Amino acid sequence: MKTFKKIKVLAVLVVMVFIGIAAVKQPVNEEFKNLQVLPKNISADSLDKIMDGFTTMLGVDCKYCHARDKKADTLMFDKDDKPEKEITRRMMRMTADINKNYFQFNENVTADQVQAVTCFTCHRAEPMPAKMPEPVKH
Repeated sequence: MKTFKKIKVLAVLVVMVFIGIAAVKQPVNEEFKNLQVLPKNISADSLDKIMDGFTTMLGVDCKYCHARDKKADTLMFDKDDKPEKEITRRMMRMTADINKNYFQFNENVTADQVQAVTCFTCHRAEPMPAKMPEPVKH
């Protein structure tokens, strides 16, 4: 009888450990809503690194592009309530296009691996880049 109780307790503990692991384990490819330029299957870590890059290169924080849900006091990452979010998408497409068309060195090194032009190229940690001087006319 004691052996049966020990086996039952052990089985319950094993089940609890597996439930705990399943509850804590992060999914590898989370599905993010409303991604229009970035890959739909991007990992949370990769998305965080890209967003951290924007905050550094533009000198802004998350609420610059993402609207706040006043009821929940959180940011609504999937909503397009702020025009800055669509401007960012256009800028991402523009820099990707510039890198692909002008800095594609060979078949082995692609423009998305080595970015010659980034947000920082123009923004220099400012949300609005400085206006370029007019070219000198001869």
